[in-house]
Amino acid sequence: MEFTDIDLEQDLIHIRPNSIRRLITKNSIRALPLVGYAKVAMAEVIKHSDGKYLYPRYVKDGQCKADHASAALGKWLKKDFDGLTAHCLRHTFRDRLRAVDCPMELIDQIGGWSSVQSIGSRYGKGYDTASARDYIIKISKRLFT
Repeated sequence: MEFTDIDLEQDLIHIRPNSIRRLITKNSIRALPLVGYAKVAMAEVIKHSDGKYLYPRYVKDGQCKADHASAALGKWLKKDFDGLTAHCLRHTFRDRLRAVDCPMELIDQIGGWSSVQSIGSRYGKGYDTASARDYIIKISKRLFT
């Protein structure tokens, strides 16, 4: 079984277009570290997958039905987390990165957001995954201490 977007040896998930899914913006393409529960959860999802897709129920006729997956996540969040939405998760994640003094450019890179600080923020390759990993680990330590 091979999932090209998941690299458990390097503890990374690659967010990029593939044969069944597109991305809306160029900023969405990124590699993110799998840390803590995210790493454990990904290993569990892979173990229970069909070997081709992580979530085969959201693939129909060779296309990812992201709206169906999003609706299922939204339904679960609202029911079990007092009406929260997936959008709330993104806001909370950004707030947690700010709380550990993550640089704004790296926050934008991790979240796949456009950086509006300056023209210079678009130069170069950006931060490496080790930097992202450091700040995501800081978040997890802060949550569980």
